[in-house]
Amino acid sequence: MKKISDYIKSVGFIFSFRRLKRAIILVILFIVIGIGVWFSYNYKNSDSWKERVYTREISSKYDIGDKTIIKILKEDVTSDDKLDYLFITGNEVYSTDSDSNKTLEQYDNINLVLFDGNTNSSVEYETKKSFSSDVDLKIYKDEENIYFLVSDTSGNVSLCKAKESRNENQEDTLSLVDIIANTSSNFLGYTIYQQKQDESKIKVTLDNYDKSYLDDYNEETVLDFSQNGIDISRYRETYLRDCFSSFDLKDTNGDGILEFVGYQHLLYCLDDIGNKTLGIVKTIFTIQEDNKLKFDDVEISIF
Repeated sequence: MKKISDYIKSVGFIFSFRRLKRAIILVILFIVIGIGVWFSYNYKNSDSWKERVYTREISSKYDIGDKTIIKILKEDVTSDDKLDYLFITGNEVYSTDSDSNKTLEQYDNINLVLFDGNTNSSVEYETKKSFSSDVDLKIYKDEENIYFLVSDTSGNVSLCKAKESRNENQEDTLSLVDIIANTSSNFLGYTIYQQKQDESKIKVTLDNYDKSYLDDYNEETVLDFSQNGIDISRYRETYLRDCFSSFDLKDTNGDGILEFVGYQHLLYCLDDIGNKTLGIVKTIFTIQEDNKLKFDDVEISIF
């Protein structure tokens, strides 16, 4: 120990509790700074931070009037190597339980806006629909088109694409066309009927109720949950028998072209334990050149 002590003294190091305390404080300070930098970096790369920045940028270029920007994306959707703004606006509607405890319930008069980052011109589409507070906006691309999906978990949906045309002055103009509105003014799925077979099985039948965009489906499908170890007594049937729960665009057949997919859930959990939903009806549509949906297939599965 004496040799070690002599060596420390020879290099000029003198131990003291004051120096140790300062060293510990410096280490803690560097850790705090590092954590702050890490959180700052992650926040600046988060969707919420990007939306705040994009909203601030577009506010100086576009007048939204009395509406609120709900979701905003920044991407080159006009294929001119210049970033554009795509966003949805609407009027906030709150619950009226009390002035001190208001909850955002939905957005009325949702509009979809495409702002060209190259020309600073904009095109707006009025959906004339209300969406719930969880409304979302997504961009999808395939080999031929770019689609803009506005949807919520209550079955409200608009599927739009940019359409180029020429006006009477032979000038190129851009507009947004709603493929859902072109297909039906009241876009719903199959009406679902379920019959419990035993503690682990349900029989599912579907009825299109003469919806022209849905094919007849006369089969009976039995879903057996016994191999999944699921007690279906803890689940209730869907209340909204003909309402879609979510939507997506997928290349379901591997041809490089996206299909439109609507999902309907069969069973909903009565508590917070286990899966929230069981069983799904998956309806697939192709998107036609006339900007309408055409039925392709329907699948009923446990997922």
